[in-house]
Amino acid sequence: MNTKHLLEKLITNWPVKAVCFVLACMIYFFHQVSLLETRNFSVPLEIRADGNMIPVSGLEKEKYIKVKVRTRSEQISLISEKDFFAYVDISSKTKEGYWSFPVSVGISERVLQLDLDPLEITAAPDNLKFEIQKKALKQVPVVSRVYGTPAHGYKALSVQLEPSHVFLVGPQFMLDEINEIPAGSVNIENSEISVSKILKTVNSNNYISVLDDPLIKATVPVVSEAMVKELDDIEIKFNSLAEEFEVAGEAKKVNLIIEGSVNDIEKFRMKSLSVYADLSFITEPGLYTVPVIVELSPAYSLAQSSHSEVEITIVKKEVKNTDDIGADMDNGGAL
Repeated sequence: MNTKHLLEKLITNWPVKAVCFVLACMIYFFHQVSLLETRNFSVPLEIRADGNMIPVSGLEKEKYIKVKVRTRSEQISLISEKDFFAYVDISSKTKEGYWSFPVSVGISERVLQLDLDPLEITAAPDNLKFEIQKKALKQVPVVSRVYGTPAHGYKALSVQLEPSHVFLVGPQFMLDEINEIPAGSVNIENSEISVSKILKTVNSNNYISVLDDPLIKATVPVVSEAMVKELDDIEIKFNSLAEEFEVAGEAKKVNLIIEGSVNDIEKFRMKSLSVYADLSFITEPGLYTVPVIVELSPAYSLAQSSHSEVEITIVKKEVKNTDDIGADMDNGGAL
């Protein structure tokens, strides 16, 4: 069959043939369409602001973007919401004001490797209008809440945060109203030791961001709680006095205040205390002023004493001779 003959056959009844061709294409098209399935995902909207501008309005309503995905039925089950991300990039703008920005949708590396064909992706809305202003920077302290009660006998000191301050980025008029930023909480219930926890800053303002958003190390020191105890009329012992001497007069007493942890003070017993004066240096009777020595078990310390020294009178002991002893015995016999 030569070319001329082939052209003649094609031209013969060409309107009918053209209609058949169009119908065939339409049938093929609708068949392919019938094989496609659509699924909608709700994806968080990310604002990319790597330049000097930042949004100051318009984000309250558009926190999520509707992503419409269309592909073959057997392929639709291979993808999920996590495979998509939506963003608006305002980095290129250098002037303040209201601007319209296209919404872009990206797909994960996993979906790219699946090589889905066909794959149609659309975003709704596909365009957003924001007011933008220049970025401002402000340093604010980080605060953390401490809850719970330490174990009996212990107390918690102020929470220590590292870093203690962070920089916030956002519109100046919003930063002016922020004086601190929270960073979670620390539980110290029934603790006997210091408690540490890694926290994240808590920021609910879409227009404010934490520069570098560092992890915050929170430490709550938990220490033994101090307590005092009053000890009244504690008799002073006189040690190491020569055998031939004695202390004249009434017993000497002292009032003490001791200090220790709550748990140790509650367990205090008198055997943990010794109050005395060392008289080993005395070699003859007389009037002496001697220091009062207070010794305590290591768990306790002396906070206060009513006397650091006392005045005592040293006299010789009375020694009865043999005749006096015999007389006493005779008198006893007469009775």
